[in-house]
Amino acid sequence: MRPVVATPRRRTSKRSLVALAVLAIQVGLLVLALNLPAFQVRAVSLTGTHLLARDDLLRSAAIPRQSIFTLDSQAVRHRLESLPWVDSASVSETLPASVHISVVERTPQLRLHRGGRSWLVADDGGLMALQPSAEARWSSVPLLLDNRFGVAPPLSAALIQILHGAAQRFPTVLGCTVVAFQWDQSGVLSIWASSGWRAVLGHADTADGVTAVPAQLAALTALRDQLHFAAPTFGYVDLENPSAPAVGGKPGLPADVSALSPG
Repeated sequence: MRPVVATPRRRTSKRSLVALAVLAIQVGLLVLALNLPAFQVRAVSLTGTHLLARDDLLRSAAIPRQSIFTLDSQAVRHRLESLPWVDSASVSETLPASVHISVVERTPQLRLHRGGRSWLVADDGGLMALQPSAEARWSSVPLLLDNRFGVAPPLSAALIQILHGAAQRFPTVLGCTVVAFQWDQSGVLSIWASSGWRAVLGHADTADGVTAVPAQLAALTALRDQLHFAAPTFGYVDLENPSAPAVGGKPGLPADVSALSPG
């Protein structure tokens, strides 16, 4: 029998040392990259804002001045998307030290005027204070004039969607535009048309009242072959009982509606 000869371990030891050296270099480069000033976040850009203030968004984003390699972009995105008027956000990094934020804001559905103050209304009922100097900028957003007594309850998302949709359909369906939606002091909701007549909907500040509005609007549409909505000889269409609409009065916008309406 041939004698057993032990395999030299020198080559294996050298390979292990080389691997450890390479690993040590990689770890050293990583530590260096994490601490080099060149890779510390220095610039943050922001796009997509029309309503929200840049400084407020950056404050909410709370991007730390740390290495761009350790930035938690998902956490930044979640902080931004938790804001009431931010629909979505994206965060991206660009080497060596730049971060870009892009936000999609909620679209204002209504322009609420109540007690001498104005707000923009989001589709979920969220409110944003509107300064008088900015009224003209948002004049194309349908106006909701709230003259109800006392503290008004929050607007329901369902009613906001219905009113916004009605304002969009009026020109093609009835040949005139919506000047304003108005709650009078007793809580009756009406739609004022640009040609000077109004559709009376009733108390749409309850769940049952909101549910009834689509049928009321359908009853109004059904009258377009009988009434000339663009050049009316009437002042109102009462739709509180949609199965038996009542028509009467003389056309003409009230002063408070005209004062807050564009043009």
